[in-house]
Amino acid sequence: MSIFERDFDREIAQERQVAQRERRARHTDEELLTAIEAVRAEALAQGRAEGRAEAEAEARAAETEARSTALGRIAARLDTVLAQEAEHRAALERQILGYAATTAETVLPEILDSRAHTRALAQVRRGLRLGLGAPLLQIALPPASELRADVEALIAEHGLGAQARITEDPALVPGDARVTWEGGRLDYSFSRICAAIRDTLRARARPHPEPEDRT
Repeated sequence: MSIFERDFDREIAQERQVAQRERRARHTDEELLTAIEAVRAEALAQGRAEGRAEAEAEARAAETEARSTALGRIAARLDTVLAQEAEHRAALERQILGYAATTAETVLPEILDSRAHTRALAQVRRGLRLGLGAPLLQIALPPASELRADVEALIAEHGLGAQARITEDPALVPGDARVTWEGGRLDYSFSRICAAIRDTLRARARPHPEPEDRT
């Protein structure tokens, strides 16, 4: 290539670009040390941040485990307290029922003596009302019952003398009465009611209550 074919302007521009790149690529020792310190500081900060994050995660996990353990202990303690409270309540109920059963042993016979006549007469009246219009009404009472005179007065009061018949049943005791008519029947025993109350209280007052006989 002859001297007249060279592009001196382009060559000068290229030389300037090369010189500029060389200047940019050249660093002093101070600049290198500064760059190294900057990189080291950045790495140290990143390490501290990662370590802090790991420590926080471990702390949260430890807190969650401690809370779970505490809740488990509280639940176990609560179960114990509830079980003891249930046992205490059951024992208290047995004491109250035992007192009620003992009281019933004394009170129920007195109630039976004082109220049996009135209750039985009320049920006979109810039976006559239910069987009203039937061709025959049969009224069964205990033998030699003081209730007979009141029942006879009740029959006369309602004008049922033609169809009502009074009989005595040895199986009945004071407080019992039975009225039967065609298609219906009413049985009443105040003594059995009192006995059922007494027996239920006795059974419930036991440490292990026996199941009620509903046969």
